[in-house]
Amino acid sequence: MDTLRVPLRFRDGEAEKLIEGEDAYYAQLLALTCQILPGELPLTPNYGVDDPTFSETAKRQLAFLAGAFIPEITLESVDISDSNSGVSGIDIAFTVRT
Repeated sequence: MDTLRVPLRFRDGEAEKLIEGEDAYYAQLLALTCQILPGELPLTPNYGVDDPTFSETAKRQLAFLAGAFIPEITLESVDISDSNSGVSGIDIAFTVRT
């Protein structure tokens, strides 16, 4: 099912949508998966990746969550970068299963 782009953007007076099956759609799902902390969703208390520090354990956890909750994609690589400012970045490469 198509969904709204987050953060919300408007083009020609309409909210932008992400089309299911396109890379941007699954990239948004992965981003939301990373942002949900464990215990926030009552039906699945271990959903999400521990924050704020990514670790090797978080890489494996993210791969597990992507497989469990987003079966339409296959993770190719997960790279985590740290900066001296205390910000961690995560770069995820994936392919959409056909």
